[in-house]
Amino acid sequence: MSRKITLPSGAIVTIKDTSNLKVKDRNRLMLAGDGKTDAEKGISIGNALLSIVIEEWTYDLIIPSVKVETIEELPIKDYVALMKETEDLVKDLFPDLKDTDENRQNPDSPLENSNA
Repeated sequence: MSRKITLPSGAIVTIKDTSNLKVKDRNRLMLAGDGKTDAEKGISIGNALLSIVIEEWTYDLIIPSVKVETIEELPIKDYVALMKETEDLVKDLFPDLKDTDENRQNPDSPLENSNA
């Protein structure tokens, strides 16, 4: 289920339910930083993540899934709050497949890379 958050400015943003994320969302995020400097990659990946998960907002701006550049018009405190809200989404997009409840309970299951 989507959730609404209120940002420091008072703006309200609806964040997509992570169970609705698709492989195309993950691929878009992975390609966002392609061929860029480290600083550009960080900015591009962060903005791409927001454009993937923001469904709607109360700003008088086009939502970032339509025009990603609108993210740059946000107040800094709101941007930081949004990035903080998305920290766990990265875990949903890039799950650690070996670190599961089942593996943690199985003493014979190695959690480290067995190819190392």
